[in-house]
Amino acid sequence: MRVAIVSDYFFDYVGGAQTSMLQQKLALEQAGHHVVLVAPVRGFGARYQHHADGLRIRPAFTLPGLLLAVVPNNTRTRKRLDAYFRQERIDVVHVQTEFGLAHAAADVAATLGLPVVHTVHTLYWASDGSWHAPLAPFIRSALERILRTRFSRLPFTARPVDNVLRNLALTMALRADTVVSPSEHQARDLADAGVTGVIELVPNPIAASARPPVPLTAELASRPSFLWVARCESVKRPLVFAEAAIAALAQKPGSFTVDFVGDGTELASLRRLTADQSEIRVHGSLPHGEVLELMDRCSMVALTSLGFDNQPMTIAEAVSRERGVLYCDPKLREGLQNAGFLSKSADVAGLAEALATLADDPMRLVRLSEGAARDHELFSAETYVKRIVEIYRRSRSQPA
Repeated sequence: MRVAIVSDYFFDYVGGAQTSMLQQKLALEQAGHHVVLVAPVRGFGARYQHHADGLRIRPAFTLPGLLLAVVPNNTRTRKRLDAYFRQERIDVVHVQTEFGLAHAAADVAATLGLPVVHTVHTLYWASDGSWHAPLAPFIRSALERILRTRFSRLPFTARPVDNVLRNLALTMALRADTVVSPSEHQARDLADAGVTGVIELVPNPIAASARPPVPLTAELASRPSFLWVARCESVKRPLVFAEAAIAALAQKPGSFTVDFVGDGTELASLRRLTADQSEIRVHGSLPHGEVLELMDRCSMVALTSLGFDNQPMTIAEAVSRERGVLYCDPKLREGLQNAGFLSKSADVAGLAEALATLADDPMRLVRLSEGAARDHELFSAETYVKRIVEIYRRSRSQPA
């Protein structure tokens, strides 16, 4: 198969969606398929740039703070995508965002008779504060001009801007031939929101493995270490987890350590909060290889988002390294059947209790590591390729 993966996100800013797309590309290429990435690029130079792995497009502008590229769905963009898809003899257009470039790619696919598969990485857009609520109508109007399409107005939440972005995700899902959701709970929510077409459940893969995983031993678990790795943003709740760790360590000093990895707007606050905590280390952003080293040295990975995540790459990576996952969102399921430890509540008290419980029982940590080894198959490259290629083939056979 010859596949174009299309993203409105920069690939030099690595988040869960970008990591997933790169892993998908690697998995498909390892199985002999041809995959190109179509995405924005930062910096100067030509508007349209041919790279070894695909086509890069310099955006009209970038939204400050969000680092979101704005590539309008206009005649120039569609003409260049049309030529590129023809040149690469693309069979399937796989969009994985919902902004201007994704809509332009879907428009071109329609004119070329190519199927559009849409992976929804999140329906659960969440913004900070309420200052932007009055701007929601203007944001909607601007997005509709950039996308050259009108989108739905379902009241998902009480927050106007969140509703705009969630309806944006829904609109792309409604126009796709096949929708892919990495999680069961998001698939249900998409169906409840009105997606009547095919929705396939395909978890995000982990295809790269520079070295085999290091199973957790009783010795390594005897003084547990927990690894929190995500964007340092409020939706990921690093400050809540830090407060929980401080509370648990106050009850039993030295019983465990915590490493925080990630950059974002709450990093400075996290560093201030934990400045006098010798058992808590805040690293900021680290290269992926160093993150894997920390994962191999830790006893368990912590995931503290609530109501925001679809199927976090953190879980897939933790399970692939045979590490259990402490989590607090009961909606999350994939990869947690044998590897997951759900806290009794998602607040500071519930997470502190979970940390204390796990720190007091090293063999439970070992059993969760063993469970992760059993859950790993769900995220394997082979599993992903088998499922997604079948989806591509069915989408190509559907009548236009």
